[in-house]
Amino acid sequence: FKVYTPINNTSEIEKSINNSFNIMIYRLSGSESPSNIWKIINAGNVRKDFIKSYSLRNIEGNGFLEVIFNKDLLINVFNELSIPVVGNSRPVILFMINVDSGTKKPYVLSNYLSNNDLDNKINYFLNQASKSRGVFLELPELDLFNMNEIQNYEKLINIKELVSSQYNYDLLSEINITKIGSNKWSVTGDMQFEYEGEAFDTYFTNNLDNFVNNKIDNLLAKQKIDMSNTINLKATFMNIKNYEDYQKLKKIIDNLVGVKSTNISRFNKESIYYDIEVYGNLSNFMNEISDSSYINIDKFDILKSEIILSFES
Repeated sequence: FKVYTPINNTSEIEKSINNSFNIMIYRLSGSESPSNIWKIINAGNVRKDFIKSYSLRNIEGNGFLEVIFNKDLLINVFNELSIPVVGNSRPVILFMINVDSGTKKPYVLSNYLSNNDLDNKINYFLNQASKSRGVFLELPELDLFNMNEIQNYEKLINIKELVSSQYNYDLLSEINITKIGSNKWSVTGDMQFEYEGEAFDTYFTNNLDNFVNNKIDNLLAKQKIDMSNTINLKATFMNIKNYEDYQKLKKIIDNLVGVKSTNISRFNKESIYYDIEVYGNLSNFMNEISDSSYINIDKFDILKSEIILSFES
């Protein structure tokens, strides 16, 4: 429930707050449609009412406005207006984009290697779409060893297998961009079309926009939480060794979109027993909390709405 938006000076704070609110709604609803924003505003809500705090930040020499939103108020309003909610567990799409421009050796596009304007535009689009939709759109980060392997043994190794084996992802998308004439391009793989003309970069990025957002929509549809349904869950968290561990655990639970209320029923030396009211079902809760690197799910019983987890500090 924290959003960063670029800002040049304090006169842009109002505009940045509005942009931050829009991004927050896109992320929480899983939809890039502005209809949810207007639904909230037309119901008499004011953007600033949802903000807990905001402050100016300098990140790597660039100015940003950090806006922290009120989770409970947002969830309540989404509930009242029957707007679907997507939990914190967000999908990862790994893009393997192979480029053969005809002027240099074919290469796999990565985060930190751009050979031309098209590479820069693809990187920029994926970065912006990732921020606005609240998902992870990744290009491989190839080290020198990987690059040498690809260049020296490209006919002997499965490049897709080599790259994808190093990542955890929900969807792998392979796109091949090949220049087949002086002004003619062929795109194959998960996107398929041919283009002849001077504006290939723009044509490709427009098609990529549609393709990527369709994939995001399909993945987020599976993550949506039925906010009209709640269950009472008995959750045991083991391996809580000190107060610092408890504070970390509390922060994780409080930040979960699908948690409505919590109550500690009892505790012993290294375990805390919670009664948790959650939106949706146990699977929604498991999807969200398993995204935390501090939490392991050890055992669960869907019929009894019980789950045992361990904390890794």
